[in-house]
Amino acid sequence: MLKNKLNVNRRQFLAGSVALAATNLIPDVSLAKEEAAKSTKSAKVVIVGGGYGGVSTARQLRKLLPDISITLIDKNPFFVSCPMSNLYLGDFYEFGNLCFPYEPLKAKYNIDFINTKVMDIDLDKKLVITPYDRISYDFLVLSPGISYDIDKSQKDFFIKYPPAFKPGGEHLYLKRLLEGFDGGDIVITVPSYPYRCPPAPYERAALILNYITKRKLKAHLYFIDANERPVINSEGFMKAYYELYKGYADYITGTTVKEIDTANNVVKTTNGDFKFKLANVIPPMKASKLLEKIGLLESNQKWVEVETFTFETKVPNVFVIGDSARTFLPKSGFGANMQGKIVANIITERITGKKLKQEELLMVLCYSMVSDKEAIMSETSFKINREKNVITPIHREDNTRRESTVKRYHEWAKGLWREMFG
Repeated sequence: MLKNKLNVNRRQFLAGSVALAATNLIPDVSLAKEEAAKSTKSAKVVIVGGGYGGVSTARQLRKLLPDISITLIDKNPFFVSCPMSNLYLGDFYEFGNLCFPYEPLKAKYNIDFINTKVMDIDLDKKLVITPYDRISYDFLVLSPGISYDIDKSQKDFFIKYPPAFKPGGEHLYLKRLLEGFDGGDIVITVPSYPYRCPPAPYERAALILNYITKRKLKAHLYFIDANERPVINSEGFMKAYYELYKGYADYITGTTVKEIDTANNVVKTTNGDFKFKLANVIPPMKASKLLEKIGLLESNQKWVEVETFTFETKVPNVFVIGDSARTFLPKSGFGANMQGKIVANIITERITGKKLKQEELLMVLCYSMVSDKEAIMSETSFKINREKNVITPIHREDNTRRESTVKRYHEWAKGLWREMFG
């Protein structure tokens, strides 16, 4: 039987998170007033990280500035989408549909792609350092994603049971574990918010439950949540768990992981110990280790502080977007996509010396499958007042399970991918 031990007002939770972000402002550094506008043919923009934020920045920049040098660097040879990846785990979406090669960006849009790892960045000399080269820049956009906030002693466990909140190989291996699962106890854990993609753990739990019920496996899911209840679409997820999967799961709230006994396959928590045959422990997250290495992330911080409306760091013309930044937007692919376009507009203003019209209303959509045929959704609009440094969130949820929402979910994802890769 599902157990929901605590209660929370999800809308207040979201509004509180936004208010916190809006009150921690870094003074805006308007370099457009301090430096002469650079020639559009000589300006160099380097983007580290080829996820939703990085690719969206590159595409928007090329749309606005046909002549500037744009270099995109990522350690992976092709893009893999985390959004929609739960559908792959749930066994009704092909992994190949999540993948897009970077090379066509060069042929179609003259965006240079370098498939390598960034070893270091010299912020004083404006150099990105790879194993093979030192790449100079005038503007630097960092969108390297997240790191797992775990101890070194836990590393082997997370290799054996991957969290699958980083794109690519982790999802492939977790799917392999699911395919080999023939019954027993499953443990899924959710860390305290914020983490990458707020609804993702709850969607994953629903789709794994769908997976085991469709196959009539003798299995039970212990869904252990550090939060008081689903942080988004709470009503929709809870109804799905109760109405579709009753008897297959315990949902245990306000509970954090204390220790993982790898020898005996036991997750020890503040609310008891849970033995498992299959585990998907989703650990706490923090900004990419690269950002700590180069001094943008202090040792006591989890996310990089950026200026609220420009996403610029304490270093002029260096921006951090996506999941590594502490912003009012949720840590999601759609959020990173929007941030990338905003930063591209700002860089364009500084290069050309011409003011662009900035959006005063930003909207983030979140879709979540709760079965193989039904989905729920939410949307949050952020009304922006730059003069007063005020952000007003307006949140709406559709918690009714609908087949039509599944269709919209697929169209939403395909629309983003078309925009990014054309």
